[in-house]
Amino acid sequence: MELAACGIVPGIVITTRGRALGYAVMVGRGRAAVRGVVVMVAVGAAVGCSASSGHRSEPPLSSASAQPSASASSMRARLELPMRLGSRSRFDDRTLTGVAIRNYSVLDRLVDDRRHERAVASVYNGETDADYAVLVSAAAGTVRDEEAALNTIFGLYPSVGEVRAVDAGPLGGVAACGDGRDGQYHVTMCAWVDRISAGIVAFVSPKKRLVDRGKELVGIRSEVEFPIPGLPADQ
Repeated sequence: MELAACGIVPGIVITTRGRALGYAVMVGRGRAAVRGVVVMVAVGAAVGCSASSGHRSEPPLSSASAQPSASASSMRARLELPMRLGSRSRFDDRTLTGVAIRNYSVLDRLVDDRRHERAVASVYNGETDADYAVLVSAAAGTVRDEEAALNTIFGLYPSVGEVRAVDAGPLGGVAACGDGRDGQYHVTMCAWVDRISAGIVAFVSPKKRLVDRGKELVGIRSEVEFPIPGLPADQ
């Protein structure tokens, strides 16, 4: 996979003997392999990489699939991390959780009027042996321009290609998914943005899955984001 020419390569990377590799995953064997995944996020924005730093040439995501979302002035988002997401179980892994937290830091910089009611960043195991891990991150706040924020997210991860708009689901807003690969490992990164939150869900797998990750994004989001009326307590 071609990497962007930035001081630190944006995206999910693993460092091996001082070299940064794009979207690499080191995995153990057997059912517990997910616990052996070692990855590290390097955010391009932190070292001055712009959204145009990558090699992707996709046009801006279309708003055709966007749905009306809640007014930021009358609604706020409560973010939860359930112990289970469908058939996936949450587990503690310091390294992977660090990746999810770094993804959260990307989102947190994209929202105004940050509402730190609950920082959301966690890791879940895959549904099958073919899915190693799912990293979930989300931030609550006010988003002025949903499409611009979504394009910014994928612009900060130029190693993610084939970005396409997907259905944002009943919670509204805009959403997209993109794919990355290094060697035999695949990463599908999906993201949503609405007027009151933004989230990233990254799927790590040894094989390219034919399932619709967009549908999985909608399901995961429905268990993480809960729009509720009213302003934050400090306003």
